[in-house]
Amino acid sequence: MNSQQRNRYSRQIRLDQIGELGQQKIIDSTVLIIGMGGLGSPAALYLAASGVGKLVISDFDIVEESNLQRQIIHANEAVGCNKVDSAKNSIKSLNPDCDVEAINYQIDGDELKALINRVDLVLDCSDNFPTRFEVNRYCVEARKPLVSGAAIRLEGQILSYQPQWDGPCYQCLYSEAV
Repeated sequence: MNSQQRNRYSRQIRLDQIGELGQQKIIDSTVLIIGMGGLGSPAALYLAASGVGKLVISDFDIVEESNLQRQIIHANEAVGCNKVDSAKNSIKSLNPDCDVEAINYQIDGDELKALINRVDLVLDCSDNFPTRFEVNRYCVEARKPLVSGAAIRLEGQILSYQPQWDGPCYQCLYSEAV
């Protein structure tokens, strides 16, 4: 960690639960976020602000004006642009040290599996069951931590799968017939 990073993250470093070692782990981590909508966009901003070293963001949609009141990573100027391009610009503006890999197509199959294998944490902020089940399956196979969130209207849900605890996963809660 260099002196600029020590200064930037000094308030986190002062926390006993984080310290310099914890902050270095954050800087050295890679997080995959699937979906740059209402859940993925604030998550990406907070992760970048906290010092996560690399974010891999995936979304194949474009920014619409109706997104702007809840998808806070996107600005008015981004309407009509790919969400991942808009998100990458916002992330780099917030923290230029955060490396951002933007994937602007639907990732699945072996490519998704390989991607999950090379990250430290997966945030599933997608909006459909087939994606959720596939992401969950690959996270369980790779024993990667998964945070899966969903929101619709005024309702929401969050699930955290931690492989070291061998607890339930997304598939344990829902059948693929949903």
